[in-house]
Amino acid sequence: MAGKYESMIHYFTPEDADFGPWSHSPQPFLHGEKDIPGCNLTAGYQVITAPVVMDDEPIFHREEETLFFFGAKLPDVFSSWDAEVHLYMGPSLDKMEKIVITEPTTVRVPKDYWHCPLKFVRVDKPVLFQAAQFTGNPGFVKKVQTSEGEMMEFIEGETHRKPREGERASVAWNVINEDGIERYTDQGAYDESKAPFWEDCVLVPGYTQISYSDATTLLHEKPALSHDIAKSVLAMPKEITDWGTWMQNPKTYLRGQTYMEDCQYHIGWQILSGALNMEEAHFHQGKDEYLFFMGADPMNMFDFDAQIEIFIGDDPDNMESYIIDRPCVIRFPANKWHCPIKFRKMKKPVLFQAAFQDGVWGTITRSEASEEVKNKPYFSRKWAYDYMGDNVRRCKFNEDKICIVCGKCFPRQENIEKDEEK
Repeated sequence: MAGKYESMIHYFTPEDADFGPWSHSPQPFLHGEKDIPGCNLTAGYQVITAPVVMDDEPIFHREEETLFFFGAKLPDVFSSWDAEVHLYMGPSLDKMEKIVITEPTTVRVPKDYWHCPLKFVRVDKPVLFQAAQFTGNPGFVKKVQTSEGEMMEFIEGETHRKPREGERASVAWNVINEDGIERYTDQGAYDESKAPFWEDCVLVPGYTQISYSDATTLLHEKPALSHDIAKSVLAMPKEITDWGTWMQNPKTYLRGQTYMEDCQYHIGWQILSGALNMEEAHFHQGKDEYLFFMGADPMNMFDFDAQIEIFIGDDPDNMESYIIDRPCVIRFPANKWHCPIKFRKMKKPVLFQAAFQDGVWGTITRSEASEEVKNKPYFSRKWAYDYMGDNVRRCKFNEDKICIVCGKCFPRQENIEKDEEK
């Protein structure tokens, strides 16, 4: 019998990428509400294998979008990077700017911001590309020229598609920092050993966001970005963490506003290769979270051989157990209790992603209230609810520092009591 929360889980099926020879197949896609009721996220795992112009005219979405450009080997998206991508973006058509991507990079596209064309100029190693849009019903708007003048046109469906016959002509647009240069790098220009290190990327007083790092040897200087565009471009930090042998290094993680000003997304790209029990029962207030369990190879994310148990419920006393044994995503609406997650049979590494739709990640857990709280004359209660998040969490070894989840205080894998396989 299906569980109460079965509809929150979507199991991926292989999809052919019929866009052209530049796109690797098969690929998994989350198609929003088509896949999960109430879903407000669309995202795919596309691997770009050859140069291509994708979305050759400016568009905008009515929702937030986050774009990821990584080397297509996980977890080390740095040593596997050898490409160059150009993206145009701005608050209006006459204020578009040219963003030159020559290293693993995340771009935040605020809602109603014009963006594209998107040009994969050089692809000497495959690129893992993901467009995560905060909507369950994707679509985009573009400005077109008609016999009656200029007008806005909404087009429903996936952004990356083949052109339709007889589409209206697009209007002229301007790039304020255009320099006429088609290529800024040669093969092998990126030096992964010079990637930004995460401790230098935490946004605290005295630190600034790193949009472009010095890890790439350039043929030409990149066009300067305005502050409003630069704060939406992040040269992804390299994380070397000490979580235990079950977590592979190096990895990268978009830690929301810890790394990027005004960011509205929090997601890791973590490869787990050993058994462990993760987290305790908790919920997130106000925002949805999505947990992805995928095969660890972007070239074949359906190569999955693991058994994972996760608990979902209305409160910690009423939780149901679900077994994950193939690639899937689970939607947790705001305030829905979930966890722990028990990674058991790990015969092959798993890509695990906790995607939270806010720039500050935090959990609320429950414990029995103290006698003092229970006996209050007003607002007495049986349970205490504790919040822990990026905005309040401090280092256990140095309370003057913000916690950057380095893992030094994590329990070692050999000390974790593991459950038997089901």
